[in-house]
Amino acid sequence: MKRFILGLIGFFAVGATAAAQVADTAKPAPASHALRTIAPFELPTSVRRPWRAAAQATSINIGINLFDRWALDAYYARVTGASIRKNLKHQFLWDNDNFSTNLFWHPYTGGLYFNAARANGHSFWQAVPFAVGGSYMWEVFCETQPPSINDIIATPVGGIAFGEITHRVSHLFLDDSHRGWSRFGREMLAGIISPMDFFNRLLNGDVGRYRPRPGDATPTIPFSQINLSVATRFIVDVDKNRSGLNMAFSAGIVYGEVFADKDTHIPYDFFTAKVDATIIGNQPFLSNASIVGMLWGREWETPSEQTWLAGIFQHYDYYHARPVVSGGAIPYEFAETASFGGGMLFRIPIKNRRATLFGHVFMNGILLGASESDYYFVDRRNYNMGNGYSMKFAVAVAKKRWSVEWNAKLYQIFTSRGYGSADIEINGLPDNADADYVNAQGNKGHTLLGIVGIE
Repeated sequence: MKRFILGLIGFFAVGATAAAQVADTAKPAPASHALRTIAPFELPTSVRRPWRAAAQATSINIGINLFDRWALDAYYARVTGASIRKNLKHQFLWDNDNFSTNLFWHPYTGGLYFNAARANGHSFWQAVPFAVGGSYMWEVFCETQPPSINDIIATPVGGIAFGEITHRVSHLFLDDSHRGWSRFGREMLAGIISPMDFFNRLLNGDVGRYRPRPGDATPTIPFSQINLSVATRFIVDVDKNRSGLNMAFSAGIVYGEVFADKDTHIPYDFFTAKVDATIIGNQPFLSNASIVGMLWGREWETPSEQTWLAGIFQHYDYYHARPVVSGGAIPYEFAETASFGGGMLFRIPIKNRRATLFGHVFMNGILLGASESDYYFVDRRNYNMGNGYSMKFAVAVAKKRWSVEWNAKLYQIFTSRGYGSADIEINGLPDNADADYVNAQGNKGHTLLGIVGIE
């Protein structure tokens, strides 16, 4: 079983609201401000070290392979020269790993490759080839299963999103002007969020190095919103079975000011992210993760003081649930793993009401998505994969102390490559079939998912 279990893994526990809120509550400092502002994570720029970054990405793959081979006794980790030669010649196939492995852990691991480069002085775009290379290395050289189409998409593309937000968020806690327990706590928290950044700070000697902050500088934090909540919930499946008590912790962040009076924005100057984790109940620990990151944007203001921004955005959504009763149906399982598209964000003042109208519209093409299947049950997989599109809309009215938002999302995933006849799709593979070589996206068809919410 292909499991991405990492001794070094720490899950980032900061994200943003599910609706990708765009309110920018922070106001820019007036021009006459006498002090220069400095973010706590503004540290000296690292020297670019491509060979060290490549060596670390390679070490990640070797470490995972050795762990899977010796600790898990996994058959796919028994790599030989013959298996590598076979993979080099074999076409890429759709694999049959479980939902969380393919749609969450692969993107997370891609983020480790990506951050091996970011932590070694590479820019956003310079780090992308390391995520691609790390993924290809794993698929061909580090397992005996044939290389996977879905993995070579999910790992680097999802890794871009996971890597950049964990890289940026981990640096929010770093401040070399602190000492003692405060410094220790900051370094540990940053390391949990981005292990590769922490590892490279250890190599560079930055973990214990003291650097006083300039005397004319005041710290600033580059986010406009943080949300933390704990809530109880229940889930009802298609057969009207209702779950017992489930308690979830939710954490979210809106990073950066989307309307920052800039001509252009660099990648992930603005992003929203959110995670939901089950604290009590029979649902998966990670039940939801959502990311919207701006890759490029241009804004303008109208004479009536309306502010608009058009941009290109990356999207990642992950929804996971288990049956609420033994033997019952899975309530939902859905992922928008590799997705890009255009978006429009707006801020419109309502002067007579002393309020502001915020909102966004996104139209995306989904390169890789997944949803639970009615018929496809092969090996560890019970879901379809494919491509499609998504549309997202939100509008909010905000005053000084409150805001109300209505949001809606629509996804459609098309599965075009099925396996064999309808009877095989319903009853499973023949006894002599090898699940590693099935090469199917799932049962042919399409899935339509709509989500509506009020906050």
